[in-house]
Amino acid sequence: MVAIDIDGTLVNDHKQIGEKTKAAIKQARKQGVYVVLCTGRPLSGVKDYLEELALVGEDDYAITFNGAKAQITGTGKAIFENLLSPEQVAHLDQVSHELQIRGQIVMPNSEVITTFKNISPYTVLDAFYTKMPLYYCEPEKLATHSPAAKYMWVDEPEVITAKLKDLDPEVIADKYTVLSAPWFFEIMHPKAHKGAAVLELGKYLGLTKDQIMVLGDENNDLTMFEAAGFGVAMGNANDQIKDLASAVTADNDHDGVGVALEKYVLKN
Repeated sequence: MVAIDIDGTLVNDHKQIGEKTKAAIKQARKQGVYVVLCTGRPLSGVKDYLEELALVGEDDYAITFNGAKAQITGTGKAIFENLLSPEQVAHLDQVSHELQIRGQIVMPNSEVITTFKNISPYTVLDAFYTKMPLYYCEPEKLATHSPAAKYMWVDEPEVITAKLKDLDPEVIADKYTVLSAPWFFEIMHPKAHKGAAVLELGKYLGLTKDQIMVLGDENNDLTMFEAAGFGVAMGNANDQIKDLASAVTADNDHDGVGVALEKYVLKN
């Protein structure tokens, strides 16, 4: 199985998949290798890429919401979910209001909810790019909502940096957190990260960690590299990823994924 991050990995800086990468993924799939897109986005936000790569069968899978969910791409059926309870979400939202930092809730049915009337422009952009409908909810109604894939701080980078210093560590002590972008701080179920998800999906498919290769570039990929048998860092990856990697490939603007698949996966 090959698990591939999307932004900065699968796609180039223009959000396009290179021809070499496209061909290598299709060839790997023909040779019986599971190719799994592993992303912070919902399934709706990667549908176009899945279709472009012909990864939309009933035996194709994607890891979504940064590892909170794994799904069959052809049907959308969930293989597993690791979600925050409504009570946890309500508490995180209350803390956000107290700290005066804007937040959003991402639901496993691919909706974005905010309780902030002065909505963050990053929330609007996130909903637009991931093709998720955006709703406003009164804060006091959150506890009666459904479980959530993740709670996110969504604000200016300098605001997030400052508020992280003010945050009581106990609030997030039992959760997985990652600064996935300077304007996104994500708070999730402790098992909702790419590393745990890759291993759990691998187990579902009857694979050991030594049969799993991962490709990535950023901090939200770190757990994948810690979990998998073989990690390939993109040429544009940060130093933490490169230090954990078994190998380094070309950057995302030069078909790094395709180069790695040809070198380490495809049979002649």
